[in-house]
Amino acid sequence: MLKSSIFLLVLFGCATIVFGQKKNCKPNFVVIFTDDQTYRAIGYNNSEVLTPNLDNLAKKGLIFNKAFTSTPVCAASRASVFTGLYPQTNGTVALNRNSFIKNIVNENKFNTMAEFLQDEGYTTYFSGKSHLGNPQDYGFRFGYESNSFNDEIAFKEVSNFIAKEDFGERPFFIWLAPSQPHVPLKPAQQWLELYPLENISIEKNFLNTPEQESVFNQGLPGEHFYRDSDYTNNYKNLPAGPPRSTEVITEFTKAYYATITHLDFQIGYFINQLKESGHMENTVFIFLSDNGYLLGNHGLGNKLTMHEESVRIPMFIYWDQLKIDVHESEALVSSTDVLPTILNIAGLPIPEYLHGKSVLPILKDPSVSINDFIASESVGVGGKVGTGHRMIRSPEWKYIITDINDELLFNLSDDPYELNNLIDNDAYESILVKLKGYYQEWRDLVGDEKLIP
Repeated sequence: MLKSSIFLLVLFGCATIVFGQKKNCKPNFVVIFTDDQTYRAIGYNNSEVLTPNLDNLAKKGLIFNKAFTSTPVCAASRASVFTGLYPQTNGTVALNRNSFIKNIVNENKFNTMAEFLQDEGYTTYFSGKSHLGNPQDYGFRFGYESNSFNDEIAFKEVSNFIAKEDFGERPFFIWLAPSQPHVPLKPAQQWLELYPLENISIEKNFLNTPEQESVFNQGLPGEHFYRDSDYTNNYKNLPAGPPRSTEVITEFTKAYYATITHLDFQIGYFINQLKESGHMENTVFIFLSDNGYLLGNHGLGNKLTMHEESVRIPMFIYWDQLKIDVHESEALVSSTDVLPTILNIAGLPIPEYLHGKSVLPILKDPSVSINDFIASESVGVGGKVGTGHRMIRSPEWKYIITDINDELLFNLSDDPYELNNLIDNDAYESILVKLKGYYQEWRDLVGDEKLIP
């Protein structure tokens, strides 16, 4: 702990003797939390996607190549990041924001990220999509939810906040949560023109419709239900779920990428404004998404399953005072790691009950790891805790157990598109035993209530 504190003081150019004299010596934080952005939908992971502003920040910071959401469901994912806990522990599963309001807002069972920082003198500000009710009810002193498909209000409000005369007099924590690229996809023509259809590739695991297996189910246990098949409020009235032809998914992907490029433009303007305010040097940027998105991969739309496209997310940290030669990490990290990381960088104690770990050791040395495995859960889809899928992910392997206890095993190093289920291959029995051990460890940690034992 002492070494970490010294490390932070050196980075910030602050020493104890001047800590109270230097204006806003504490680090500021900006978290940009996008909606439904899969890990392949950012320029540094996919050259087909145009995100120059995000790429510029990421390549000067540290990119986490193996970052995963704790749950690929919008509201539950947000509650998990804010509390540093998996959904079944904090009580907010699936889209049940009423549980968040009951457990976190009314009964104060767990502190949120904003509450921790506000208690330490931070100015806390929210702009964008909440999905959990009024952000001022769970720790944000300023801001409110503004949920629109193009995020113009969210970016205007945060711009007005930065433009205030007293901005930066106290350390600040800004949570900027765009709605993009969540459907509806309605990008303007100037962004669509950047994506000729012939330049858009379709992934090798694309299917017109999903196979009739439980691992693809996005409904209640035992169903063969696939989300968003009837959702067509998009560019050219494109369906957001199966069945979809190659031609349809290419058009859909074009609109999806164009929406992300528009978002990147808005983020670039925000970053430039923050630079002009003079606070860039002392601000830690954390970028990630609430979950991924299935762009026709495995025949699916939406998220909710345990496939890479659904649970794996783009994530990076930019910090002007961070001095590293390597700008990518292969360490496994979870969205539950965001809260302890912020507390650690701010010099605050990390509560023992949190499920995540600080990534500060990785920021100091990108070659180190902090997690032997990470987990993700998709529960409560039908309104009951315990329904849905679970995943254990090691650096190379993935174990999935579905809503009806079907098991799958994938070697992600050899099979990144998850096409070859090795669960019945005796050659991997020792690996399966190890992953199942991790699974039981995680179940004990979060109080997993799987309805089918």
